[in-house]
Amino acid sequence: MIVTYNIQLNMNQKAFDFWYNQLLTAQQAFNDCTSYIHCNDIPLSIKSVHDNVYHWMRNKYPSLSAQAIIKIYKDAIASLQSIKSNKHYNAKVPERNNLIMRMDKRLYTSLRLDGITISTGQPHKRELIPFILYPKASFMFKNYITHDPTMFERNGKLWLSVPFEVPEKPQQNDTCIGVDLGMRQLFVTSEGNSFRDAKYLENRRKVRHLKKQLQSKSTKSSKRHLKKVRRKERNQCKDMCYRASKTLINSTEASIIVMEDLKKIKKNTSRTEEGYKRKRHNNAQSQVPYYMFRQIVGYKAQLAGKQVETVSPMYTSQTDSRTNKRDGERKGRRYICSDRTILDADWNAAINIAKRSKHPTSSSIPLDGTLNPLMGRVQVNHPNVEQ
Repeated sequence: MIVTYNIQLNMNQKAFDFWYNQLLTAQQAFNDCTSYIHCNDIPLSIKSVHDNVYHWMRNKYPSLSAQAIIKIYKDAIASLQSIKSNKHYNAKVPERNNLIMRMDKRLYTSLRLDGITISTGQPHKRELIPFILYPKASFMFKNYITHDPTMFERNGKLWLSVPFEVPEKPQQNDTCIGVDLGMRQLFVTSEGNSFRDAKYLENRRKVRHLKKQLQSKSTKSSKRHLKKVRRKERNQCKDMCYRASKTLINSTEASIIVMEDLKKIKKNTSRTEEGYKRKRHNNAQSQVPYYMFRQIVGYKAQLAGKQVETVSPMYTSQTDSRTNKRDGERKGRRYICSDRTILDADWNAAINIAKRSKHPTSSSIPLDGTLNPLMGRVQVNHPNVEQ
């Protein structure tokens, strides 16, 4: 499988200015190329596009190399073919909003641990641009094969997105654990482990309060500030999901992680049994990154020799995991059985989720108050900037 890491380039000002201008020109060239192909009804084959577009782009953008022109019109073909194959007949002509450029061996000489060799503006000469490396990126370079990277701009700095070819680990066993996702605790497993990041929840409340204040002002400065706050909220959410996924995978020896398919959870729980709308409940559901968490767990599990399966969440919270009967009552975080035994509702649901997978699983009675909270904080490794 392919694993991608973003690595910051440690450029001098001259090299930065050259490549920043190259990315700006490549962005404009891509937008013009897609419009030109669309307006002239050019067949979406490499030969047809090359015959009609290559010399026109070379004359219009003389600062771009022939190799960069070829990569740009190939990207344009791929974008237009995606629209056509998905039958989006009324879609707009694709445009590139970010500064990004795919690279291949014609645009760089070598890609290794000490840096990438690329042109810095001088004809027929390339220089070694070093990286600002984290320990994990150094490990990847030393152990795995690299593929063609992508250069992009972020917050006034240039980065490389480097793909590594990582072999998948073999699956160790066929045992499984169930994972119940929720709003109070991000997940509870059928083994009795739970994850709740109180610091993240506190920061999220502060950010959302700040967003409401900025949205009520509707000034230029507030809108500009609101954009930064939204980006900060996304980054906090992504960071929490990465830590939670690592915690989940490391907490079990089981090779199969069974999760709920919550694709339509907001729609399915939008009303009560009496038909009343549940606005506050839906707003709370929207704040939990179910999809992002499942996506991150999915690819991290492959690296650890595990796999992720999904099952229907229907009635998992209303079923007694001991008897498989819906004869109990859920009240908040507790599940009261017909024999008046009190179980932890989320743990009980996680066991029911594991049972639906048809894989062997082991679990104990999910008595209330016996959950094992997992720590979600990890030590941060700083990059090595000594070059």
